[in-house]
Amino acid sequence: MMDTQLEELLIGYTLGILSVDEQQSVEIQIANNPLLRTKIQQLQRTVHQLALAAPRVQPTPIVKQQLLARASASKQVSGLNRPATRRLSLAWTAALALLIALGGWNIGLRSENTQLRSNVAGLEREVASERLRRVQADEQIAQAERAVAFVVAQTTTSRQLAGTEQSPKAVGTMYMQPGNQTAVLVVDGLAPLPEGQVYQFWLARAGQEPIPSDQFSVNAAGHAQLVITADSQVNDFQQVMVTIEVAGGLQTAPGTTVLAGNL
Repeated sequence: MMDTQLEELLIGYTLGILSVDEQQSVEIQIANNPLLRTKIQQLQRTVHQLALAAPRVQPTPIVKQQLLARASASKQVSGLNRPATRRLSLAWTAALALLIALGGWNIGLRSENTQLRSNVAGLEREVASERLRRVQADEQIAQAERAVAFVVAQTTTSRQLAGTEQSPKAVGTMYMQPGNQTAVLVVDGLAPLPEGQVYQFWLARAGQEPIPSDQFSVNAAGHAQLVITADSQVNDFQQVMVTIEVAGGLQTAPGTTVLAGNL
């Protein structure tokens, strides 16, 4: 167990409040004792952390004057009294040691609290992402079920879409019902597009410009299935087509046509 007087000197050395003789005595002991060097390093790190943890406060002019006055008065203390006045009392040493310990504990708690908050935020993001994936999966399942029910209905008829020179292997089938604004499009044989491009479905009335509808992409096998809702009943249109367009762009005229058919 470390001697009480030596512990007082080590704390005073760390804070820089020892007399010259005391400081030299401590430095001699530190040079010959690795355990004391480790103790000094621990105290210095703790004091440094406390200094960083404490908020910076600008002293008022009155406080500055009082501090300068005390510093001036301390210089006038005689050499015989300086060691006694600068030596930390046992009670002050215990209080300072407790303050340093509590400061280190508080810094540790802050670090743990920050880490816990970061972990909780990460878990919340993962939960939100998983919920979104489930919602999207549920929507896809529901859409597929509606498409199947639509396709097998007795009133449903189909129209074929043929591939163009740009996509000769592509085929498509459009399922529609008289008087219904909804239709189901199933395509196969289309090549997956690079990033930034999508397939666009269009409907056209006789003698009028085509109207853009849904955008979609195909899987690695070139397959896609989507439910389309037109601005009026589908049998009002005479032609449909699928083109390649820029993703997210405002289409006013069809791009490269890869599928086309008559209704």
